[in-house]
Amino acid sequence: MSSSQHNNDDPQEPSDGSHAVRVGKSAQLNLHASAASPASMREAMNPANESLGEALRLSYRLLQVAMCGLVVTFIFSGFQSVPEGVTGIRTIFGRVSGDPGDEMIVPGLQPFWPYPVGETVTMPLRRTVEVRDAFWPTLGAKDTTIEQATDSADPNNPIRPGRDGSVITADGDLAHLQLGVEYSVVDPVAALGKVNPEHMDMLVDKVLQGAVVQVAAEFTLSELLEQRDLPAAEIRARMQARLDALQSGIHVGTVTITERTAPLAVRNALHRVQVAREDMKTALERARQEANAKLVGAAGPQYAQVLALIAEYESHLTAGRQAQADALLQKIGERLEQPDIGGEAARIILHAKSYEALLVSTLTKEVQRIEGLAASFHENPRQLIQQLWLDAVREAMSKQEVEVFALPPGIGHYAIHVKSSPDVMQTRRDAELERKKQAAAMMNLGAQSFQLGSKQIMIDRPGRRLEKTGDKGFGR
Repeated sequence: MSSSQHNNDDPQEPSDGSHAVRVGKSAQLNLHASAASPASMREAMNPANESLGEALRLSYRLLQVAMCGLVVTFIFSGFQSVPEGVTGIRTIFGRVSGDPGDEMIVPGLQPFWPYPVGETVTMPLRRTVEVRDAFWPTLGAKDTTIEQATDSADPNNPIRPGRDGSVITADGDLAHLQLGVEYSVVDPVAALGKVNPEHMDMLVDKVLQGAVVQVAAEFTLSELLEQRDLPAAEIRARMQARLDALQSGIHVGTVTITERTAPLAVRNALHRVQVAREDMKTALERARQEANAKLVGAAGPQYAQVLALIAEYESHLTAGRQAQADALLQKIGERLEQPDIGGEAARIILHAKSYEALLVSTLTKEVQRIEGLAASFHENPRQLIQQLWLDAVREAMSKQEVEVFALPPGIGHYAIHVKSSPDVMQTRRDAELERKKQAAAMMNLGAQSFQLGSKQIMIDRPGRRLEKTGDKGFGR
């Protein structure tokens, strides 16, 4: 290749190397092919090839780095952080990974094969499902509370299936319920093998509704509303049995009946019935407490044993078993005299024993006095009798309430009406009152008297006896 340059119109450059203004310049490049043109072409293309090769090498290195980054990202994509309260399993090509019994993953960073080789499937350990509308009536737009819905309920507007939820009870009534259940996944392998994690709440919800229908059919309306814990426990048991039959790996924790009510149209009337029943229970409990207090006051804390003996005694007496009744009556008396008997029975027995001791002491003194007079009586009985008579007259006449009237002799037979003085009459009344007080204190007549009740009145059949001998007493 050669080139030539023609500058016919340009002046010559000065020899001193200075530059002058050029005008009318032109250039022309002529290429001439020769026999050595391929080699010349390669030589001319070497810089371009080198530049292209350098660019390709740089692109290849970048591609290698990118591929390495993708490989590292792919490998580390299998790592997954499992938070607390979450469980799950790992699978390799769809098969559960891990030794039997050790398939469940634990909270923390879990290294594993990346997808699609491996996969980590997680789910919450505990979840709560609520059933609010399935067994609950549709409330009006203005009814924000159950009380408002009850007030606006129309007895002529019946419950409609498909619009209003309800359950049928054992006595054919209807009831409305709202419930909640807490469940946990104890076997993730079985759970994920049977149910998609996204559908687990739906499974528990359907099982809960089925258990509610079954359990409600075994309780009456009043039992379902009044028994707080038993229906929920029965529902939980039914749910667990059904989930175990499905091998779902789900454990039912607690079932809570948050709301329960009768149909709104009869809710107020049923509420009044429930209030009356509660009042009855309160009155019955109060009566039991009063009866227990009276029984304790009658015989002390051990009154139950005495009552059992009395009931057995009356059973023998009613059946005509006289010997057994008499033996048991003796046993009752001995039991009442035991030191662990208290109350009114112990007080009566104590007073009876005190009176018995007083009588024994009085009679003993009287016997001793009579024995002391025995010798004088044998020596001169007439004189002793006269002396005792005079002592008795002197004692009687010395009392303030005695008034003596003297009549002259020889007046014959006359009817004389005598009126005592007011002072003497008052003295007599005071003396009589004092004697009664002393007798009452001695015999304990101030205590409450015993009266037969209506249940103790027996007609034409044996009743309770109050004497050990059996020859007297009520019912004989």
